[in-house]
Amino acid sequence: MDTILLSIDDYGVATLTLNRVKALNAINVSLMVEVQTALEQLAINDAVKVLIITANGSAFCAGADLTGAPLADVASGKIQMGDAIADMMQEHFNPLMQAIYDFPKPVISALNGIAAGGGVGLALCADIVVAAESAKIRVVQVNTLGIVADLGANWLLPRLLGRGRAMAISLLGDDVSARTLQSWGAVWQVVEDQELLSTAQSLAKKLAKAPASAVVATRRLVDGATEESFADTLEAERVAQQKLCNEPVFFEAVKAFVSR
Repeated sequence: MDTILLSIDDYGVATLTLNRVKALNAINVSLMVEVQTALEQLAINDAVKVLIITANGSAFCAGADLTGAPLADVASGKIQMGDAIADMMQEHFNPLMQAIYDFPKPVISALNGIAAGGGVGLALCADIVVAAESAKIRVVQVNTLGIVADLGANWLLPRLLGRGRAMAISLLGDDVSARTLQSWGAVWQVVEDQELLSTAQSLAKKLAKAPASAVVATRRLVDGATEESFADTLEAERVAQQKLCNEPVFFEAVKAFVSR
């Protein structure tokens, strides 16, 4: 793999590290293909209990890298820029984000530096986000490029921050620090830069003890609750409990609790 690094420790914690350091980990086609391939492999690997997504270098992700084939095709007149980008979103960007959101195990994002443009959605599309002191996000699309935010940012930001903050962040294009994101509820924990990975690994080991099915069910319930009535959420909880309580892990947990 040329654009990412992948490791799995003895606790079942998989760490996927973006590794296009010179390009500030900007997302190109090669990176997307390698990440998606890794996600597919990790999803079916029973030894993997938790996934950490992080990056090497001073940036988490500088957004989309549109150099290469798309711009070459546009320059040659084969396709318009908007059509080329829409095709890339349909073929690569959106499936990548859906694969992260649908990952069947807990996902932790360890935000090590700036996440800009499309990197914002990539940074925040996790069950838990931890960030280094130096980390920040910047939505550059609207104010700088005259387009809209993407990679799920328009879904994630209002849910994490509320409409007012989501609109201001998107329209103004200002940097938002890790500490501010923590105070607004988008980031669980902010730590010294050198402690980021160890903190993420510690959280991952704790998450690894929970059944993945329960984590994923909680993800669906929490995200779905913003669009459903209280009664609908109660019913969704009932259906989830019916399935999860039939699992052996719950029966064994109850037996252990009663025996104490």
